[in-house]
Amino acid sequence: MSIRPEQEEAQADLDHGQAVIVTARWLLIVVGLFLLVVEPTSSVGELRVQIALLLLLGLVNFVLLARLLRGRPVPPPVAYAASGFDLVVVTILVLSQGGDSPTFVLYFPALVALSVAFEPMVMIGYALATAGVYGLIALNRLSVGVDTGPIVMTRVLMLSGVAFCGGVYWFVEHDRRRRLERSAS
Repeated sequence: MSIRPEQEEAQADLDHGQAVIVTARWLLIVVGLFLLVVEPTSSVGELRVQIALLLLLGLVNFVLLARLLRGRPVPPPVAYAASGFDLVVVTILVLSQGGDSPTFVLYFPALVALSVAFEPMVMIGYALATAGVYGLIALNRLSVGVDTGPIVMTRVLMLSGVAFCGGVYWFVEHDRRRRLERSAS
């Protein structure tokens, strides 16, 4: 089975973005642990589960980092699944803290990483799903009696804006590598 040029180009883009994804995931883990320990909003049992989720995320990231250090790129399905797992873990943390917790900021490094590493159509799917799910969680879980609409809308727009900026960077970097390849030929 031969690989089409579009597939080769998509794999090359993903290979270049893997370092960003791994680095952003480490940032997500460190900041998440810091937020959970410094500002716990849950019982001790829930806190243990939250920390265990972040440590599991660290284990997954360690395996991906080891592959990259050995010069073996991560296959696209694994990269997509790992990034989806990042977003699921952050969503579980947000849900476990009632929707209005500082852990919602963990979506930002995850969205930045996948928006600079994945093709735009993949990134748009992840970004829309993330912003939509967070918006629904926040609207349903934020303090009753407070006009939460502007707060939630601002956060959803920020999540979308971060993904958009990462997508613009993806296009700039993609075009730069294409120009370099053409000039080398």
